[in-house]
Amino acid sequence: MAMKRVAATAIRAFASSGNSSSLILTRSLHASTGKKKIVGVFYKGGEYAALNPNFVGCVEGALGIRDWLESLGHEYIVTDDKDGPNSKLEKLIPDMNILIPTPFHPAYLTAERIKKAKNLELVVTAGIGSDNVDLEAAAAAGLTVAEVTGSNVVSVAEDQLMRVLILVRNFVSGYRQVINGEWNVAAIAYRAYDLEGKTVGTVGAGRIGKLLLQRLKPFNCNLLYHDRIKISPELEKETGAKFEEDLDAMLPKCDVIVTNLPLTEKTKNKQSTFETNLTNFTISN
Repeated sequence: MAMKRVAATAIRAFASSGNSSSLILTRSLHASTGKKKIVGVFYKGGEYAALNPNFVGCVEGALGIRDWLESLGHEYIVTDDKDGPNSKLEKLIPDMNILIPTPFHPAYLTAERIKKAKNLELVVTAGIGSDNVDLEAAAAAGLTVAEVTGSNVVSVAEDQLMRVLILVRNFVSGYRQVINGEWNVAAIAYRAYDLEGKTVGTVGAGRIGKLLLQRLKPFNCNLLYHDRIKISPELEKETGAKFEEDLDAMLPKCDVIVTNLPLTEKTKNKQSTFETNLTNFTISN
């Protein structure tokens, strides 16, 4: 349902005369009126599409917006065939007005494709992220590139918490033993720890980082965070999280590091910083 709301919100914004600052990443909306040719690019759900009526983020579910769009007179085409010069998407590019890609089955909109897309006005991600779009070429062409900020923050924060627990408890190794019919407790236990009492640091404390801190609080961890700006005093008090202005000083203090950074030119090389500071890093009791 979240993906359905994402697409519907963005398309409503596109069709309206106003501008939604939370959606627009490049130029202001410049939508023309009338019938639109809308192309959605999603993965195939196959046999699983029929098992859950709310599984709308696939070709079969079509984000759950087909009836709504067609009732407004728009043409809505959905495909999973997105790569290469002979793909269905490539054939639809010259005539489409709106493209709806998804983060987990990205339709790459290169400068070459943007040049061919003479009628394209809007690219709206059914989720978060625009790494699949050549933003400079899109801006030069006057395209609107949009997303719905915050639409998946709860899912990501919960996923991060799950991964922290899986790694700290050495769950994957234990799972593999069970699957292979083995039973070597020592091989698992020597690297399995309680999360309680450990120091967990998040690099980035925006929407997702804040939610993660709140979810870690009940585990009685020592919580640290590094960001350009501090979170509110109220949230610091609620979570017990302590601000670390110096990232290099924070990293050696942590048993667990979680990164919550957007992928930009400034952040894409942060991994080398972590590796430098955590050469001898281990989780300790």
